[in-house]
Amino acid sequence: MRFWVSKNGELPVREQLVRQVLLGILSEDLPAGHKLPSVRAVARRHRIHANTVSAAYHELLERGWLELRRGSGLYVRPMNSSNAEQGELDGLLAVTLQEAKRRGYEPEEVLRRLDYMVRPLAYERIVIAEPDPAMREILVAELKDHLNLPVETMDISAAPTRSDLAHCLIVALPTRAANARHYLPRAIHCMALRLSSVNKALEAQTKPSSEMVISIVSRSAEIRYWARAMLIAVGLDPECLCEIDATSEAWRDRLTAGTLVVTDIVSAGQLPPGCLVKVFRVIAESSILELQQYCSR
Repeated sequence: MRFWVSKNGELPVREQLVRQVLLGILSEDLPAGHKLPSVRAVARRHRIHANTVSAAYHELLERGWLELRRGSGLYVRPMNSSNAEQGELDGLLAVTLQEAKRRGYEPEEVLRRLDYMVRPLAYERIVIAEPDPAMREILVAELKDHLNLPVETMDISAAPTRSDLAHCLIVALPTRAANARHYLPRAIHCMALRLSSVNKALEAQTKPSSEMVISIVSRSAEIRYWARAMLIAVGLDPECLCEIDATSEAWRDRLTAGTLVVTDIVSAGQLPPGCLVKVFRVIAESSILELQQYCSR
């Protein structure tokens, strides 16, 4: 069996070994009768104290998961009536681990995710994985508007290490999350942000007349595209929609008093006076509430 040992983690090495052996047994990676590597071999391989390995093995022995065969070593004990009181839970965990293994996840990774779910980390900062500078600026502004943790950005493609991301919660748009996970260490979670709905944002808004021009203003081409597509989807005439790139020169000159402007949180603060403004927020309220829960832990 391969052990994954972190000497800098919050979980003691002894507890890491106990949990990994237990997961191996429940996932049947360590079948009944399987001989565990010796205390000396594990200690030497992972450069940890032999007493730590011995203590982990002793706990598993006391709990009935291992059996000692004199002169031979420690072996995985067959599940029997001694563990019957937890049989149903063990069965559920075994099914979960077997399915995770079928999909390519190692038991150690399942262990870390379970530990994260039961005892979530206290995050110290939010890190946004976003390659587009304009979108990055908008996401930072939206999160800072709601969260009391520092919000930063990072070039995830530079393959940051676990130490670079200590106590960080990585977030990304749903279209970017899979790519971000490709560069992150497997133990690091990346939360996919849910997108806000233009339809809901306009529910309280009186439908503009067919003569009114609606300007879609943003530094982000992606936001302009999203907003246009969704506005058309809710029944607005494409002919009354005007896209304005807020990075272009004299873009404000294209706006007149009384114009209805659908824009992002950053561009909203740069509009000339007199515009009727509807701010389109990228991040859904449900994601903001979820992040606020993380921040309060």
